[in-house]
Amino acid sequence: MAKRYKVNNFKGYQKIVNPENSDLKNITLSVIKNPAGERYDGNTGPEENVFVITKGNVKFYLEDKPFAELSREDVFQEPPTAVYLPPYSRYSIEFVEEGEMCIAGCLATGRFKPHLIEKRDIHIKRIGDDMCFRNIIEIVPENFSAEKLIVGETLTDPGNWASYPPHKHDTDNPPEETALEELYFFKIKPETGFGAIRIFNNPEDLIFLIKNNEVITIPKGYHPVCVAPEHQLYYLWIMAGNTRRVITSIHPDYITYNKNSERKQNEISNKNVFLRR
Repeated sequence: MAKRYKVNNFKGYQKIVNPENSDLKNITLSVIKNPAGERYDGNTGPEENVFVITKGNVKFYLEDKPFAELSREDVFQEPPTAVYLPPYSRYSIEFVEEGEMCIAGCLATGRFKPHLIEKRDIHIKRIGDDMCFRNIIEIVPENFSAEKLIVGETLTDPGNWASYPPHKHDTDNPPEETALEELYFFKIKPETGFGAIRIFNNPEDLIFLIKNNEVITIPKGYHPVCVAPEHQLYYLWIMAGNTRRVITSIHPDYITYNKNSERKQNEISNKNVFLRR
């Protein structure tokens, strides 16, 4: 069953979601928050990890050697820089400015090497129709050299819908659908705003109010999202399963909408757009 988690104000490292406190079998999400001058030392353990900076400026060390500098004003202003690490990688993060780092995780065997994902490497596309416009930021897409993780971000226009038309990816039935569990980590601008997510598939039908710095797990089901007018909605999305191919199944009631939207979407999908509000 889907669950909600609050990412509170704290200092240091905190594991937010893992298979022990959720119905997800593969995905973990951890967050590091530190002021300037602090340092965090960690090890990926048996997981492959994707490090996504959401705010601040950090120096990233791998096996005690400088590896990268990651910076971001905030999630609404620019795309991230990110780092992919295989299992049993020892790392340190030195916070040059106050900041926040998200760590997506999944058990892996270690087939791939560490990789810096720079802003210029990230594909951004603008999609949507009617009241469903959003930007998709692909950080670790299907063709990236990772074992299980697929990671990206969505920026939804004020008053609009995302993950729409309602789709799911919880059944292993290629080429019609692939099974990938997912979670969303939300941020809202202004922070006092709200949104909503509906997660449904017979017989379950859940609706969660979304507030700033909340996480929703999506082990299965359709999962459309919306945000209030005059508020912009961001979410980091993490997917994982036994395949890295994303094939979604649209809810039967929305097939006609999807076909109409695809025709219009083709006109704008090649624009490299990042909203600045």
